[in-house]
Amino acid sequence: MTMSFQRATKKKSKLRLGLAGPSNAGKTLGALMIAKALGGSIALIDTERGSASLYSTSFEFDVLELNPPYSPERFIEAIHAAEAAGYANIVIDSLTHEWDGAGGCLEINEQIAQAKYRGNTWSALVGYDPAPPSDD
Repeated sequence: MTMSFQRATKKKSKLRLGLAGPSNAGKTLGALMIAKALGGSIALIDTERGSASLYSTSFEFDVLELNPPYSPERFIEAIHAAEAAGYANIVIDSLTHEWDGAGGCLEINEQIAQAKYRGNTWSALVGYDPAPPSDD
């Protein structure tokens, strides 16, 4: 495979930004400030039991309170709903629940590990198949 460089050209793309920090660091406030500065309507997917709505007096946004299970598919469904509704900006607060919340990735991994890999969560994560490949 040969690698080659091409002339860079400006393309229209959407901002994808993750904000990380400890509790009360201002991630939600920062995300809302950025979304407001970008302009347009704001959809906020809230997994924090309505805590983002505390900012409703400072920012104009619509909220979807997402409850468990926090599977990746549920987040995708919520994002698609915001896109279909025509929102210019989507804020997810918090994506942490998709990883370690009820029904999230860690829980899904544990279920797969118990069902297929005798509890081995690493094998479940990487999809390890101990059967040798067949020659057919």
